[in-house]
Amino acid sequence: MRSERSAIPATVERILRSVQSVGLPSDRIHDLAVALSEALSNAAIHGNGLDPAKRVTVNVSVTPHTRAEIEVKDEGHGFDHGRLSDPTGPSRILATSGRGVFLMRRLADRVDYEEGGSLVRLTVGKVRSGR
Repeated sequence: MRSERSAIPATVERILRSVQSVGLPSDRIHDLAVALSEALSNAAIHGNGLDPAKRVTVNVSVTPHTRAEIEVKDEGHGFDHGRLSDPTGPSRILATSGRGVFLMRRLADRVDYEEGGSLVRLTVGKVRSGR
């Protein structure tokens, strides 16, 4: 994907089409769409700095009727996801940013970071797993 905000909606739609064989119910598809939008936005904006020379790489792995894993990788230096503050805390409640990772964690069954934070893996299943 190009590191442009305008490329995000079409990329989300393409990914959603590629995971159709999982058979996600409509509420899970909506959750995944939001989580993907956040992951792609973070990669393009924060990871790649909206640099047109840099790309966001997406890999999708599907186990039909069971689950999908979507990896979003940017060309940035990563970040320490463990040091993010709680966006629901009193000092952050009115902040205009900082909710993307929080949303991804709420909407996907699993969110894993690798490569120093420059790769995020979202896992969603047909049936929501307990967190």
